[in-house]
Amino acid sequence: MDVRSVGLVVAVVLAVVGFGLAGYFAVKPPMRVTVTTTMPTTVTTTTTIPTTTTVTTTATTTATIPTTVTTTETTTTTATTTATVTAAVTTTTTMVSTTTAYQPATMTPELIPVASSSVIVDAAKGATLRLGNIIVIIRPGTYVMAPSGQMLSTYNFSIIDYEPVWVGSPPMTNEEPVFAFAYAVNGHVSPGYTFVNQEGKPYAVVTVVRVPGTWTTWTWLGFMQEPNGTLVGGKYAFIDSWDYAGSGLFVNYQFVKPVPWIFVNTGMPAMSPVTYTEPTTPSSSEVTTMEPELIPVGIGTITVNATKGGAVAVGNLLAIILPGTYVKTPSGQILSTYNFSLVYQAVMNIPPLNESGIYYWPVFSYAFAVNNQISVGYTFVNASGSPVPVLTVAFLPPWFTSWTWLGYSQLPDGALLGGKYTFPNSWIPGDDYIVNVVFIKPVPWVFLAVEHGYVNMTDSMMQPSTTTTTSTTTSTTTTTTTSAPPVWG
Repeated sequence: MDVRSVGLVVAVVLAVVGFGLAGYFAVKPPMRVTVTTTMPTTVTTTTTIPTTTTVTTTATTTATIPTTVTTTETTTTTATTTATVTAAVTTTTTMVSTTTAYQPATMTPELIPVASSSVIVDAAKGATLRLGNIIVIIRPGTYVMAPSGQMLSTYNFSIIDYEPVWVGSPPMTNEEPVFAFAYAVNGHVSPGYTFVNQEGKPYAVVTVVRVPGTWTTWTWLGFMQEPNGTLVGGKYAFIDSWDYAGSGLFVNYQFVKPVPWIFVNTGMPAMSPVTYTEPTTPSSSEVTTMEPELIPVGIGTITVNATKGGAVAVGNLLAIILPGTYVKTPSGQILSTYNFSLVYQAVMNIPPLNESGIYYWPVFSYAFAVNNQISVGYTFVNASGSPVPVLTVAFLPPWFTSWTWLGYSQLPDGALLGGKYTFPNSWIPGDDYIVNVVFIKPVPWVFLAVEHGYVNMTDSMMQPSTTTTTSTTTSTTTTTTTSAPPVWG
């Protein structure tokens, strides 16, 4: 084969090889790199908790990507590519809080009058007044010192009930205000007035309320009295002290200013210091005797600190021992601590009383006792030894009256055998209760009802009073006369 033929063959071979290679690379698919990545998503969660907190979490994902490259030289290369993806995961928590608040910071507090009751007071005689669940006893000898320095011996005394608006809760408490009340002198609710005795020294009026055992009061000061009677502004000044006498009755003997007090619910029940005892059953000889007898059926006892006083309720009776009440014994000793008992008695063989042709029928009796002794030998006195009365509130119709019963003997079981009516007692009538402010001895008193009821009551027993359902103080001009009480009641 000549050279020309060989070259032709080589050319043909090269053409075939070149065509094949070109076809190979023309039809071979290109290299594809497959990358698989797992990406976290952003999740937002809202939860109600006490604060707002944002938490950011960084998530890192690493993916290994195998890559294969084949060259014409049949060389295979494997490469590893690392991809890092950072994603922010944010959790948002939002506080949703509900708090009961009684003190809106932007509102002016107001006490809006809703009812009132008034009485004309003669300082020498005293008076009593009731509005709803509030009873006030103005003792004889209670005068008023006006802002000008003038001492008033006759004045219009009022109790006013209020609706508290935007007053909030007392400091450092969440106690809910319930209602408010105030005293007024000649229509004025103001700390510029003071209740005083004849010497000009503060002389408190006595307040009795019947409220739930979880209630107490705060004195409210810093207010302004509007012409319509509304008290605008003010704040809680201090908490007040009440003695719990039992039976839902509370007593205060510290109020010397005609200012407002707000009742709040503390949620804490009051504890009564009164101890109630069951009387001893009378013996058969006592029951069969025809002698008059006063038999104890209910006894309430408290231990009295003379500087603090106290109160005790039994049945429909309330006894109030004012602060500064000591006891002088038959031997002349002055007791600063003693047991005081209010003794409720049934009457046996007690005859009716014929007084000036009017028959009075005995209903029941009661007595005070000092260290279990019911005796005229004991006297309630002040620190100087001068007599001071223990007050009695009897929840009885105003046509009831009483007589002091003396000449008895006290038996070991506490019953009082024998005795007789000695003299009538003087009571200040309320609308559905009566008040005694002169009893200075622990002796018995027999309650009597007149035969024909209220029509036989004399005008000398009545005190003028008016009640309204607005804040307007109503003045009633009435002339009253009362007879002087017995020496020691």
